[in-house]
Amino acid sequence: MKMKKILNIFTVLISVTLLSSCLKDNIVLDPSKSNNVIEFGNPADIASPAGAKYYLFSPALEIKQSIELIVPVSYSGAASAPENITVTTALAPTSVITEYNTQQGTNFILLPSNLYTIANLVALIPSGERKSQIVINLKTDQFDLTKEYVLPLTIASSSFGIISSNFRTILLNIKAKNKYDGIYTVSATAPMLDVVSAALTGFYPIEQDLITQGANTVAMYDGRFATANFAHPIKSGTATSSYGNFSPVFAMDADGKVTSVTNYFGQGTNSSLRSARLDPTGVNKFTVTGDTKILEVKYVLIQGGSDRTFFSEKWVFKSARP
Repeated sequence: MKMKKILNIFTVLISVTLLSSCLKDNIVLDPSKSNNVIEFGNPADIASPAGAKYYLFSPALEIKQSIELIVPVSYSGAASAPENITVTTALAPTSVITEYNTQQGTNFILLPSNLYTIANLVALIPSGERKSQIVINLKTDQFDLTKEYVLPLTIASSSFGIISSNFRTILLNIKAKNKYDGIYTVSATAPMLDVVSAALTGFYPIEQDLITQGANTVAMYDGRFATANFAHPIKSGTATSSYGNFSPVFAMDADGKVTSVTNYFGQGTNSSLRSARLDPTGVNKFTVTGDTKILEVKYVLIQGGSDRTFFSEKWVFKSARP
């Protein structure tokens, strides 16, 4: 009987200890009771994969002689700044780009200093506020669009608070985008025809991106349906699919006339032996009037030297890419 009482008391003590531990955990996980941190905010969507040592952002800016990129600096957490906070930022060493390239298999290079200016690397977060910013002025009209530029930024010091370990150093993969770049709704002006397989049919209407490849060229990018890559979604029966190693690249002249359609993955040099060509029977015109942008085009997927799939499409601008 005495042993039974001892066991009961021991069980109660363990339960109380576990409950106390759980309550402590709840306190730690409650954002209202956690410390704020000083960090960079998101200037664009996060483009780095999970597990990357540094967060990479890929803001896309119009091609201009001068254009601003706003980089938020944040006192992140439940509280507002209890005093004026001076946050000093700086260019991070180029070694962080090397580290990222090594880890992720990328080929980013440092953004040349003649392509940007930062008037002030110091951000002031006023008392009672949570945000400030760094302004980068960029000469995107001088970008080499064949290169993947990165500007590494770091928070060097703060007059108050804890500096975040996750968002202390970030990489800005700044991209220039031409007037055709954007998010579009794509519809068929005639049914897609695959002369090799009748089971493969068009997938329309569909939302897709056109991503700048040069001053007057854009490539089709999926990222929503078949794959997170340059691709052209299609239907295989009722299933969503895409042609491997194929994505159209549209080239326009100064008047918006489509002068060529080629394959993003090479003109027959890929493992699928796929290329593309413009079908001259189409309207083949990219009309841009302010924010109204419409591409009407016909083109052909060529495989092994023979015409395989015929596309007749209308692309209507929906919004800018972030």
